[in-house]
Amino acid sequence: MIKEGMKVSVVEGVFAQVYTNLTGIGSNFITKTAVLLNASPVYFSLLTGISQLSQFFQLYAVIHNKNNKNRKKACLSYAFWGRLISVLIGLSFAISKPNLALLFFLSVLFVSASLQTISGNMWVAWMSDLIPKSIRGRYFSFRMQIHLLFGLLFGYLFSFLIDLFEIDQLSFRYKILQNFKLTNFFNPSHLKISLAFLFIIGSVIGLTGLIFLNKQPERKYKHTLLKQEFSLFEPFKNKDFLRLLYFGMFWMFATGIGSPFWGPFMIKTLKLSLIEMQLYTMISSFGMLISFRVWGNFIDKFGNKNAMKICVFLGGINPLFWLFLKESAYGLIWIEALLSGIMWSGANLISFNFVLSLAPRGKEQHWSAVYSALTGLSMLLTIILSGALYPPKIAIFGFILLPEQVLFALTAIFRFSAEIPLHFVRENKNLSFRQSLKGSSDIAMLKIIKFKNRMFKIFKI
Repeated sequence: MIKEGMKVSVVEGVFAQVYTNLTGIGSNFITKTAVLLNASPVYFSLLTGISQLSQFFQLYAVIHNKNNKNRKKACLSYAFWGRLISVLIGLSFAISKPNLALLFFLSVLFVSASLQTISGNMWVAWMSDLIPKSIRGRYFSFRMQIHLLFGLLFGYLFSFLIDLFEIDQLSFRYKILQNFKLTNFFNPSHLKISLAFLFIIGSVIGLTGLIFLNKQPERKYKHTLLKQEFSLFEPFKNKDFLRLLYFGMFWMFATGIGSPFWGPFMIKTLKLSLIEMQLYTMISSFGMLISFRVWGNFIDKFGNKNAMKICVFLGGINPLFWLFLKESAYGLIWIEALLSGIMWSGANLISFNFVLSLAPRGKEQHWSAVYSALTGLSMLLTIILSGALYPPKIAIFGFILLPEQVLFALTAIFRFSAEIPLHFVRENKNLSFRQSLKGSSDIAMLKIIKFKNRMFKIFKI
């Protein structure tokens, strides 16, 4: 059952990843749509805040599952409606009043995100019962690698196609379109319609993935045990969970500062096309792909806390790159993309795995929901404040920082500070950070020696 479930999970996750890359709130296409709808900083804050606000529905998922024996059916049902409603996103362009169009746009995304949050939380409980704790780090890192690869390929393809509606008439690509008599089709006036169709295609891909999710096996649900011992506030009685929660809330508070404006800054200030934004995503995804397995092995051997210390340090460095970017000189963004991918691959994997490692058997869904809801609230606070208290540009030591760059500087400072609450987090593995670095460097050196010896044999040196 375990092997079968792992294989099916990888396949269905590919469809879910492609769907998210096309219609998810962090998608370049969603950001592009918001720009075309003339969204102000406040609306961009609301757009980013939706994903965090929807995390509260994880608590509903826990309560719903309390008296529900069939998690699989409920998970599929919420996922179906959440992905189906995405077909309506493109209708925002048909509404003539700008504020009304933006409200409709945000409402559709909120309902979709909330339904999928409920489904996702049920999926966590489902998979936690299926995948043994000893291999979770390595399995989920491998799963994420495969999904990122497919999400990247489809994202790049659709970015290329959407960009054709806005290419310069003097460019080489425009001449190719002329040769194939496609200039009338790829007309800038068709851009909004093309995005509307893209969201329909994304929704269909997401719904197709549910066919495979339906084939995933489920362990027998310990319904009576959960019913007797269930308490929404139970995790707060665990001191280790509280320490992790304090850190998680501070970390999400720090990363929420300025987070609504990464995409808009690329489009409005750096003047990047969708294909260039997708290149950024590709480099970031490459960083994730090459590091997921490393993070998974590191976590399994040296613990989540030691891995998170590295992520916090990298997370503080990344925003500093953005302080030196401008339209005529943005080469540093590609280096930042690689480091960002490496950092977020670890941070996301650790956040998912840390709570599960503390939760009692059979209550992973419950504890994960409480953690996600409260850390999401913390991030939501700074997301909203970033738009409501949008700063003016300032001059520091001869440098002019744009409003977005002021926020990027603030998030860097707060991210570095997250090392303080992380210091008090505990987990079962009692290895110090220094021991983990030494152990990982010894493993790396051993692999280098083995590789060198293998090369010597091949070339008979």
